[in-house]
Amino acid sequence: MLLDVILFSFIVAFLRGGRIRNIPTFHKLPFLAASLLLQLCSALMPEWGGGFVSLAYVCILLFFFYNRVHEDIRIFLIGWLLNSLVIWTNLGRMPVDLKLAEKLPYSIEPIVNGTDFKHTVLSEATHLPFLSDIIYMPFPIPRLISVGDMFIMLGTFFLVQRIMNRPISLVRLRAGKPYAAKH
Repeated sequence: MLLDVILFSFIVAFLRGGRIRNIPTFHKLPFLAASLLLQLCSALMPEWGGGFVSLAYVCILLFFFYNRVHEDIRIFLIGWLLNSLVIWTNLGRMPVDLKLAEKLPYSIEPIVNGTDFKHTVLSEATHLPFLSDIIYMPFPIPRLISVGDMFIMLGTFFLVQRIMNRPISLVRLRAGKPYAAKH
């Protein structure tokens, strides 16, 4: 989902004069690894998909929590928390607006028939529908996103800027200071 955002972020950082000089140090990497493994398990065993996805979100939230010292990780944390809330209140699956999903260039049949391991149909019974995948994003890769996904994309952009040694700080901007430290 984020490959285009990551590529765009690296292009912007490169155009801003950024170069990879050092990769940030992250704490509690096993939580990140466990999250990825649980996501894979959810795809391989869709009958348990909701449970695996829910546990994966707990693991990734713990990873973000332990790395919250970084501003971009705090943005990720907000997005993942919003997505977690809607997924957990809807039995481990992200509700999707079917009318918007019909615009997508791939089959929505697994969502409709309930075999999609990660998504379900948005309905009147959906909890927290305003946090569901209800925003159609046609470019560059057509998809439906949620408010949480928007925070995740923004966090991705800021993280790549930091990796490329050209950080952008919203805190510094709010304080009326330059957005990046001088190098």
